[in-house]
Amino acid sequence: MTNTTIEASFRVVTPLFGGGANPKAAELRLPSFKGVLRFWWRALAWSRWHGDLGRIQEDEDRIFGSSKTGQSRVRMRLVAMQPKPRGLEHGNVLTAQSGRPLGHGARYFGYGVMEAYGSGKKGTRDGQLTRACLPAPFDFAVEMRARGLTPEDRGSVESALIALGVLGGIGAKSRKGYGSLVLQKLRVDGEDRWCPPESIDRFRTTIAALHAAGSVDCLPEFTAFWRGARHVLLSAGEVEPLELLDRIGREMVRFRSWGRERRILGDGVDSERRFRDDHDLMKAQVVSRTRHPQRIAFGLPHNYGRNFADQVGPTGGLDRRASPLFVHIHTCGTTPVAVVSFFPARFLPRDGSQISVGGKVVAQAPEESLFKPLHAFLDRLLGKSTGDERRREDFTEAMEVRP
Repeated sequence: MTNTTIEASFRVVTPLFGGGANPKAAELRLPSFKGVLRFWWRALAWSRWHGDLGRIQEDEDRIFGSSKTGQSRVRMRLVAMQPKPRGLEHGNVLTAQSGRPLGHGARYFGYGVMEAYGSGKKGTRDGQLTRACLPAPFDFAVEMRARGLTPEDRGSVESALIALGVLGGIGAKSRKGYGSLVLQKLRVDGEDRWCPPESIDRFRTTIAALHAAGSVDCLPEFTAFWRGARHVLLSAGEVEPLELLDRIGREMVRFRSWGRERRILGDGVDSERRFRDDHDLMKAQVVSRTRHPQRIAFGLPHNYGRNFADQVGPTGGLDRRASPLFVHIHTCGTTPVAVVSFFPARFLPRDGSQISVGGKVVAQAPEESLFKPLHAFLDRLLGKSTGDERRREDFTEAMEVRP
């Protein structure tokens, strides 16, 4: 075991919604970076230790520290951001780099940190921020000093940095493509350990390599790399990162939204009315509801209105379940490439697998059937037949990575 120096440089390619003690200011904080790095380290550890939760926790605590093991063996320092981004404050309207307004899909993915649709009554505008952000692009680096790591430990930290820099992001709405981090450089003890993919084919190879240890077949207890994961790569040519994110968001709206009076995307498009059973279920009397909507697979809570009878969520003291779909915007050379990743995992804890459908408690469907809408959405992005002709957003390339 030796001391190791690791230097990782990242580019933030979509607006980052991060914050600290001042809720009105946006900032990139080292604790947030540490948190997402541990998240991806844990995701890779599932297959490395064949689902042994005790061994995974033991290694994580030993490398990154805990109340039981003490200080982390990996000391980190955030290097000044270049160019230093000027935060966009709450109340401003977020636009693309070109100055064009954000599209419906990008605003849909930003629900909760911006106004999806402006309101004359409230005096708000499309894309108006409800939370400050750091506009993209900008670069930053993290320097790490690791002590007492085995070669296997060091390799696991390197792999986590790569996973974060090709599939992940940081800040609020990072699962929806905001705050996407693109790994630029990775040096270990002065030696270059990373070559950024210059094409979508090389990018696919990079993601496949993260599954090298993905021999586990059982459903993970948390977000993890395993045989059941899927990654769809999409390109639309020389468009801005936010334009590519917008196209994916529009596809998700088309796929899953019933709309208002069966109209979606600002009333500009007819709803596909794909989940009619969900719509009919939530219009029925609460007492007659014996199942939950299919679309809870996209995450909870999943609400149909402001009244309690219209709200769908987990029981047992739980308030949410983040989506198992991750959207990440990357760049291969000068071309943005999106990765939509699906990491199937246990949807709710074993002792909390019940859903409140407007107050009526029903059993959660088994994950095998629960996740069917997510597989169908990925197939749609790939252009696979859905049984009828539907308009899709324009993607010049679409390919899949499966372990």
